Order: sequence, then structure tokens, then C-alpha cells
Amino acid sequence: MVQKNLKLVALAVLMGTVSTGCSLVGEHKMTGGGTIDSAGGDKKAVFTFNAERCDGENAKGNVIYRDESAIDFEDMGGVALKAKLDDFGYCTIPGLEEQAENGIACHCEDQYEAQFTYTSNNPEAPGEGVGFACFFDTGEGNGRFNGVVTAMNLVDGPYAGYINHGTMNGNIQSHSCPAKTEDSE
Repeated sequence: MVQKNLKLVALAVLMGTVSTGCSLVGEHKMTGGGTIDSAGGDKKAVFTFNAERCDGENAKGNVIYRDESAIDFEDMGGVALKAKLDDFGYCTIPGLEEQAENGIACHCEDQYEAQFTYTSNNPEAPGEGVGFACFFDTGEGNGRFNGVVTAMNLVDGPYAGYINHGTMNGNIQSHSCPAKTEDSE
């Protein structure tokens, strides 16, 4: 258990060092779902999401996440939440004018990030908070997994301090945004 706590602290420090100076940019659409190892527990965490920013400005989508055996939260029935996206995009190093004008700070350089406001689905831990998830699509044909979740970080609210990451047994899929027509502009 001490080793798992040290890993979580190391990941938190890493996330703090990665979070400087990048922006969420571009038009993207992604979906995903599957399981990753629990954050310290003996069960699997379940993660599903849909996220898109196809108009260049507004992000939309949802995140559903459950980790029943999460360390530090197992006595209250674990982590269970439903979230609405506040922002979504590809985290990249700043410098391009477009990034400065359209981007916001991100936490996961060279990956996709979904920033969200969540509501707890666990009656033992009511409330709301904010968090972010970082992930990437590893492509098809990689065995049982086609995606990696590099961070599920709940910043505040009833699950403040929760951090998890791992290879997803499931799929993360990139999709094309719908083509814009002259009528839609």
C-alpha cells in the first residue's frame, strides 16, 4: 500500500511539472470506454467518455467514471461520477498565434485532454467538483487495448486528490469532425 501511495505522489508531481505552458487546441472528436486498474484497489475502474470540439470554440461531451475499490475512498463505496465537459482538445506546446488566441492551459502535453465538472453518483460522497482526464488512441490492432489513460485527476469536490492512470482494456477512438459546408459557416 505504501508503494501504491508513492506511485500516486510521483504521478501528482509529474502532472504538476507537465502542466506548465501548453494549450488545448484544434478540432477533435473522440470516444472511449473500458476498464483500467483501480487506483489502489483490487477491482477495475470503468471509464467511458465522448468528447468533441468541432466548431473550434465550444467543447461538448460527457465522462462517466467508477472506481469502487479506490484507495482512500473504499470506505465510502469508492469513486462514482458523471461529468459534463468544460473543455477538450489536444495539449500542445504554446507558441503558435492560434494557440494563444483559442487555447487554455492544459495538464498533459502531447495528448488529448478532457476538462470537466463532475457530480458524484455516490450517496455516501455527495457533491460536485472539477477534474481532468488525459488519454491517447494507440491505434487498432494492439491486442486487448487501443488506448491509454495517462491521468484521471479529480482536483476538488468529494473526490479531491483522486488520481489514476493505466492502459485501458477497451478502446479509445479518434473520429473526424463533420465537414463544414458553406451553409454552416
